[in-house]
Amino acid sequence: MIHRIVQAALRQRFLVLMLTAFITVGGVLSFQRMPVDAYPDLSPPQVEIITQWPDHASEEVERLVTLPLELQMNGVPHMVVMRSISLYGLSDVILTFEEDTDSYFARQIVFQRLAQATLPTGVTPALSPLFSPSGLVYRYVLESPDRSPQELKTIEDWVIERSYRSVHGVADDSGFGGTVMQYQVLLDPARIYGYHLTIPQVTAALAANNANAGGGFYSQGGQFYYVRGIGLVRNTDDIGNIVVGANKGVPIRVRDVGEVTIGHAPRLGEFGFQKNDDAVEGVILMLRGEQTQNVLKGVEAKTEELNRQILPPDVKIHPYYDRSELVALTTDTVEANLLRGMVLVLVVLVFFLVSFRAAVIVALTIPLSLLFAFIVLHAHDVAANLLSIGAIDFGIVIDGTVVMVENIYRELALREGQTYTLDEVILAAAKDVDRPIFYSVAVILAGYLPIYALSGPSGKLFHPMAETMSFALVGALILTLTLIPVLASYWFKAGVREKPNRAFEWMKRKYAVQLDWVLDRPKTTVGIATLIFGATLLLVPFIGGEFMPHLDEGALWVRATMPYTISFEEASSIAPHP
Repeated sequence: MIHRIVQAALRQRFLVLMLTAFITVGGVLSFQRMPVDAYPDLSPPQVEIITQWPDHASEEVERLVTLPLELQMNGVPHMVVMRSISLYGLSDVILTFEEDTDSYFARQIVFQRLAQATLPTGVTPALSPLFSPSGLVYRYVLESPDRSPQELKTIEDWVIERSYRSVHGVADDSGFGGTVMQYQVLLDPARIYGYHLTIPQVTAALAANNANAGGGFYSQGGQFYYVRGIGLVRNTDDIGNIVVGANKGVPIRVRDVGEVTIGHAPRLGEFGFQKNDDAVEGVILMLRGEQTQNVLKGVEAKTEELNRQILPPDVKIHPYYDRSELVALTTDTVEANLLRGMVLVLVVLVFFLVSFRAAVIVALTIPLSLLFAFIVLHAHDVAANLLSIGAIDFGIVIDGTVVMVENIYRELALREGQTYTLDEVILAAAKDVDRPIFYSVAVILAGYLPIYALSGPSGKLFHPMAETMSFALVGALILTLTLIPVLASYWFKAGVREKPNRAFEWMKRKYAVQLDWVLDRPKTTVGIATLIFGATLLLVPFIGGEFMPHLDEGALWVRATMPYTISFEEASSIAPHP
């Protein structure tokens, strides 16, 4: 069957060349459209339950919030481990699931069980957005020459975050910095005492007088009218006019016992950007399973829309971190490595084959096999990354092609000056090596099968690499059996003459001397090999290793955490110091 493939390729040269052209065009388009990321997402499916209970100590949060949630989440299907942390006013429970668990299934099960948990009144747990630990893809800062951090924070919370969350693939937009605006009632203790009121009475009056009420409808003149009472406050004057009690028939209003102002919530942190010590930023998180470049295209389009049409003219969004820069750096690194590898392989081939035409025929297998792999990867929606593409071994890819071209070249050189049919010689030369080439590629592919048995982070890390290499090998085998004989039939029409390679002949003579020496001393040779192997085993623990290759994005930001008992004012006074 293998021999028939070569024979059919030589008979249908035009068809083989057309299919090669289709592979080239399809591979280029697939590489441009296939998802590309710097690193694969190695995190397992997780569900995070966040519960806020303000003004309560961590011991109370642990006993009344965290423990009931943990008890209710015990036995969740496919859960591997559950961890939690209880802080002042905050409970955080993280559930980690098996690798093959659907993230939406895990969130649905957790959400169903949340309703059965017994928690204090007014405490409502929530699920964190569905994003992975490596899902941070975009950071921006708001810039304005006149507006205060509080105004910028209000724009961030009520305009920008809602806009970015509408972008397909965005899990959340988290804002940091600035102050959260509040309508505050600053009570005067002396007035409260003088009117014989309590703070709970004022709080209850504020809550009861900030709502609209429906009153049904009534008919008049052949029409009916809806009845409702308008009670929502619209400004600080409305808050000041709320009645909190009466003294001898005279209403006591909020403005009589305190002052209504616009302030901000107590600050727990501060964000600085460049020379601005009190700035406002946003962090966009990508939905788990989405592709970085697709999400970033939508985010960048939304940024342009916000800056041009939605935000006030004096407020602009300034992006200062974009994952696309890392993706571009990864792509450039891989492309540069591939180009250098192809050039080096071409130089080595010219040196050993002593024929530029033969070297070019072999070297063409490298880009074409990669393009074939890109087509298959894109069809299976497999993302390309630094590890999957950068791990391709050119020597393995072109191994069969070198054997095929070298044997064709040798057979033609032996018939120099004779009368022969070119196709018959090429077919006979290919017949000698096509079966060994096929089985050698099969053996190499079998070496990648154990990689598919890996699971967890190692499986996510190395599966794309194994798939890319396997598809490239299959593509190289197809090209070796079809395109290479066709190109040889075109480029070797005038015949070939085998040229002497003095450097290679010198290496062969030196090797023959060493080979005779080791064959005459088999015991010594085996002993030396055993010592080398033993020394290697001893040195393995001292060899360094890296789980992931290093990529310098050129992006740097620092988060400084003060002791948890320090006040914000004291931390702000310390922060500017080196």
